[in-house]
Amino acid sequence: MLFEDEYSELMFIAEDDLESAKILAKHYKPKIEISCYHCQQSAEKSLKAFLSFHNVNFKFIHDLEYLCKDCQVIDLDFSLLLNECKTLNKYITQTRYKRSYMLTEYQMNQAIQYAEKILNFVKEKTIVNSKF
Repeated sequence: MLFEDEYSELMFIAEDDLESAKILAKHYKPKIEISCYHCQQSAEKSLKAFLSFHNVNFKFIHDLEYLCKDCQVIDLDFSLLLNECKTLNKYITQTRYKRSYMLTEYQMNQAIQYAEKILNFVKEKTIVNSKF
């Protein structure tokens, strides 16, 4: 699939990661850790999409708090997402490298809610401020 711009591509990936998280959560035996990982990835791509939309070069990092603070430079409302970013941030390493750490279904469902909130927040901010 070809995309017109980086923003569109990142939002597509963010939505795809969120959908993957939801599918994994509905599995007869929920895949909790990998679902949480996809939630973190969705939030990461959403924040990077916002920065891209505003022609801001972003670092290729996974730190959601850092990315969220970069977004705050453009729009102070992103401070409303810091708690969600802090929670999702830990899933980039916990879920990939610490298999002894077990997450709960509650944490998985919360991660899905947080990722969806961040994705929708970015959509609202980019539609309201659309360049088109």
